[in-house]
Amino acid sequence: MQSDTYAPPPQPAKNENLFRLADALGAFSGSVGNLVGLTGRTSKEDRAREDAAFQMHVAGQTLAQTRKDIAEGRMMVTDDKINNAARQSYYGGKWAEGLAQDTDTELQTTFDWDKGNPEEFLAKKFQENIEKSGLTDPNAIAAAGRAWDGYKSAVLAKQQKYRNDRTVQSTVDTAFGVISDKANEWITAGVDPKKFASNLNAMRGELGVNGSLGANEETLDNEYLNAASRLATTNPEYAVAMLDAEYTGRSGKTSLSSQRAYRDKVLQIKAEAAKAMGVQYDQSQKDQIDHEADTMLASGKLDRLTDVTWFDHNHEQQTKSAETLKKEALNRYLGRSQEIAQVGKETPDQTMARELRVSQQSGIDHPQLKAVVTGIAKAASVDMTQDPTAMDRVMDKVKMARWLYNTSKNTYMSYLDEADRDFMESFMIGKDNLTGTDGRQMSDQAALEFAVRTSQPVQVDGLNFTRDQNDKIDRSVKPIATQDGWFGTSIGSGLTPWNSAAAQQRVSSIAKRLVRGGVDQDKAVTIAIDSVKRNSITYNGTLLELNNKALPDNYKAALDGIIRDFVTENPGVLTDHDIGQGDITIMPIQDINRSGGRFMLTDKNTGQPLMDDKSGEPYFVTLQTIRQRGNSMQSKADAQAAHDISVHGAAKLHGLVRAKAEDGNGHVWVNPKTRETFDVTVPEAGGKPVIKKLGKRVRKDGPVYDDNGFMPPLSPRASN
Repeated sequence: MQSDTYAPPPQPAKNENLFRLADALGAFSGSVGNLVGLTGRTSKEDRAREDAAFQMHVAGQTLAQTRKDIAEGRMMVTDDKINNAARQSYYGGKWAEGLAQDTDTELQTTFDWDKGNPEEFLAKKFQENIEKSGLTDPNAIAAAGRAWDGYKSAVLAKQQKYRNDRTVQSTVDTAFGVISDKANEWITAGVDPKKFASNLNAMRGELGVNGSLGANEETLDNEYLNAASRLATTNPEYAVAMLDAEYTGRSGKTSLSSQRAYRDKVLQIKAEAAKAMGVQYDQSQKDQIDHEADTMLASGKLDRLTDVTWFDHNHEQQTKSAETLKKEALNRYLGRSQEIAQVGKETPDQTMARELRVSQQSGIDHPQLKAVVTGIAKAASVDMTQDPTAMDRVMDKVKMARWLYNTSKNTYMSYLDEADRDFMESFMIGKDNLTGTDGRQMSDQAALEFAVRTSQPVQVDGLNFTRDQNDKIDRSVKPIATQDGWFGTSIGSGLTPWNSAAAQQRVSSIAKRLVRGGVDQDKAVTIAIDSVKRNSITYNGTLLELNNKALPDNYKAALDGIIRDFVTENPGVLTDHDIGQGDITIMPIQDINRSGGRFMLTDKNTGQPLMDDKSGEPYFVTLQTIRQRGNSMQSKADAQAAHDISVHGAAKLHGLVRAKAEDGNGHVWVNPKTRETFDVTVPEAGGKPVIKKLGKRVRKDGPVYDDNGFMPPLSPRASN
């Protein structure tokens, strides 16, 4: 198995074996003018110009380009016999150089040096390739042969080096394969991280110089690091355990995280592990929320579900609306519905009735059922009878709508719009109350034709958009800027963002397009609002129309810090404007809706620029400043995450739990069996955690966490 740090063997252009070609091609100078005589029919000046052109051409080519010219027969030849012989010799040598480059890679990767005969292999390689080389001139073929002989001699002279290189790489690959395979095996078996790391380090004896594999300690360390790196994103606790676990090395007891040579790699792995732990923590919270919603659905109480708010591992508040939770819970249930139907031996009608009942109890539309019975009138047309596929599609919708009508009329009225209800009413009248020309009940086709004629007397090529609709949308959009939470305004503030007109215009434009496409007006406005919010960058009530890649992901926190520094350095600002720090926002310079790379700090209530106390000039912030601040904050956060995961990981591996100190000042780590207290620190960034006894014990009734004290870095619990 190839390790993460394995690099392919260097190509001949950079390999020390390059002398084999240099020697073989030594008879040919890099300057073609030095190789050929100047006799022939053309004048001396013409030959000089031709030679110069040729030399400029080949000098500006890569080996790959020259090989392509040879293969495609586009070599620069000349009528001058002597001059042409030199050029052909050049091309022959270049062709051999290219083949040697390919062959060298093969020799160092796939050739069997134990059983293979390199001399026979190289001879066969030349014969197989010269025939399809594109070289036909005897001078070219002779030059290629001479060059190949030189290459072959060089290879045969260094057979042992090739064998050694292959052996070393095989050792590296084997070491990584054994470590990785065993790691996966023990993780799958549920081995404790501490025992897992101890087991892996116990393998060093068998893999090392005194074992069967014979790998040196540096090689093993690198492959253990590679294995830990591979585990960091999927099994972060195991990766950290590998880094911090002690083993006996050349210089005695050590660990990967305590060795300065591996410091950067260890920091990188721990930072990745911290991120993964945070993601797992967030996912566990989401899974718990989903589980609670599923439980409420199963008990018929999903309609009582309310909005859920929680804090993720970065202390950022997350909220999911009750409506979204209900829809997701119902979708998960519908995804399991066929399994339920198979267990219960249900008929299709029974399955649909059960699903409808659950959706009604949950107060959520059945998405698949509603989709089937939606758009019946639009799908039907006078030409439908000429298209059997279209006919069947409409009939499926009609049958499902009629089943729904008979099962739950209220749901039927809710799911079908007025046009569809009109169409279904005409269809049912045709089927139940009228007869066909033969005096018998109308066929499905006849009833459909009747419904088309009576419910849709005129086919319309789209939806007209009236002035009244336009005005209604404008009126409905106008007050949204003062709604709680709109573009960052504080809940209950009632403030109108300074550039809210831009947001209103965008919402209005989207809503009008949706209405022209047939969407209900209120729904169109709602969708437009959500779309503008979702696809906009905002800060404290200000809409910033920027490419989302222009600012760092943590730009809000970065701007908070910049504004906090500004207020500290310019205390007169708050007094002059009678505002607080929370009233400060940023405004793009030049175009109010687009930034030229600079922003002005403003009072978000009035839009007035805020001045620097010292210079009396408006205070500006640039995109570069925000990026730098954001990058700095992220670096500190990564370092803190690596520190926290080291501390928590070490504590867990030693069976310690985190509890508040008895004096109320901070926290201590406690052994729940002995009640001894410990301090866990990381003296150097990325280094091995140090566990120190404090010489005290907690009371028997002392507080400990019921989850064994371990929480991901930056989680709400970890910060308490």
